[in-house]
Amino acid sequence: MTDRDTYETAKGPLEIAPIHHASFAVQWNDKTILVDPVGSLERYKEFGQPDLIVFTHHHGDHFDLETLNGVIAPDTRILAPDVVAEQLPEALAERTQIMANGDSGDVLGIPVHAIAMYNTTPDRQKYHEKGVGNGYLFDFAGTTLYLASDTEPTPEMDDLGPIDIAFFPMNLPYTMTPDQVVTCIEKTTPKFAYPFHYRFPFDEKGTEPEALIAIMPGNSATKIVARDWYRDI
Repeated sequence: MTDRDTYETAKGPLEIAPIHHASFAVQWNDKTILVDPVGSLERYKEFGQPDLIVFTHHHGDHFDLETLNGVIAPDTRILAPDVVAEQLPEALAERTQIMANGDSGDVLGIPVHAIAMYNTTPDRQKYHEKGVGNGYLFDFAGTTLYLASDTEPTPEMDDLGPIDIAFFPMNLPYTMTPDQVVTCIEKTTPKFAYPFHYRFPFDEKGTEPEALIAIMPGNSATKIVARDWYRDI
């Protein structure tokens, strides 16, 4: 069984289960959410039928139609940017809530805001252009979860308000250095921060979470939550 971290909210426990690379599950208030499911279906069986599947963007380590077809249930909703929705067959596109950078809405009774995710370093901008993919800010009865997705520090992070839980990618050349993740943490001041998306190829050591822990300021109010995202290569 995949390890889970539990956080208390005003409407019961919020459980987070890191699955692989950029994929994780959130279970809360009798709802199951899968984020960027890709790869082996065995990774997702223990979570049952998801109520919501969230996609951040179209890259192959975040979106795979074969995996989606294997995990989706008849009543599952999808949340995605247009770049993903346009690749879906009609039957799935019809139950997809499309959000663009800056949009706010409600999905399954959960308030959500789409945040721009993009590279800002000139020689990395080719990997993630502004306006294509989404990060997301979810509100679970007052407990906020920020999924930054593939990004570097951006001005859009400056005004997100109080963050309880955050996920930041940490691998070059596609996303961030540990120093940049520290900048993101300083911008958003989450109570808990997960470094993820830190290896590529998956079977080779990357910028491991320990590299971030080693440079965190001693007076930081943020706890780094280091998990093994590559147990299942």
